[in-house]
Amino acid sequence: MIQHEIKKIGIFSELTPDEFARLLPYIREQHIPKATELFHQDDPGDAMYLITRGGVRIYRYSSAGREITLALLRTGQFFGEMSLLDGMPRSANAMTTENTDFIILKRNDFLNVLKSSPGIAIKILKDMSVRVREADAMIEDLALLNVYERLIKYINGLIKTEGKKEGYYTVITGNIKRQDIANAIGSTRETVSRIFSAWQKKGYIKILPSRMLVYRDMSMNMGKK
Repeated sequence: MIQHEIKKIGIFSELTPDEFARLLPYIREQHIPKATELFHQDDPGDAMYLITRGGVRIYRYSSAGREITLALLRTGQFFGEMSLLDGMPRSANAMTTENTDFIILKRNDFLNVLKSSPGIAIKILKDMSVRVREADAMIEDLALLNVYERLIKYINGLIKTEGKKEGYYTVITGNIKRQDIANAIGSTRETVSRIFSAWQKKGYIKILPSRMLVYRDMSMNMGKK
């Protein structure tokens, strides 16, 4: 069972039997309830978290006290590795968005895994480079795009990562909170709700309990007010 769970994590998905055997002694499984704070900005970094089921929101506060969502992570993704590599305090806060199962690697165990499995180290570096590019893109979006354009880009991102085609619609599952979306695109919940309401009236989207339906041919039209 544990091997099946580990295979959900991208950086471990192609482990050889020998690599898996070296990793197994370091594995710690933990179930953490929804809305639990995992760590706060400036906390010491003592563990890396790998999500086998559930979701986590990574966020921080601006100098004005405004909450900014940096990432919404799902099954198969990981976080918390930066502090283990550079020894610096946590750079953001992390909270579970639903009941979540983790594989947790403590710092010494994490470093031992990297030493014994260079392939895992390379995959972690690749993932970190993707995150840096995404952060750069987020900064550029905040500077150059209006809120309509940022919201469209955010929804299209969800379509690419989590969307499943059903008839004329692409279905995005999960608990999609408007406040989380607003935090992620640098807007307000009221603005997001107003845009969603306009899009629903025009037939571009349908918002149902625990999922959103996006009409497949409408993603380019949603920006037309």
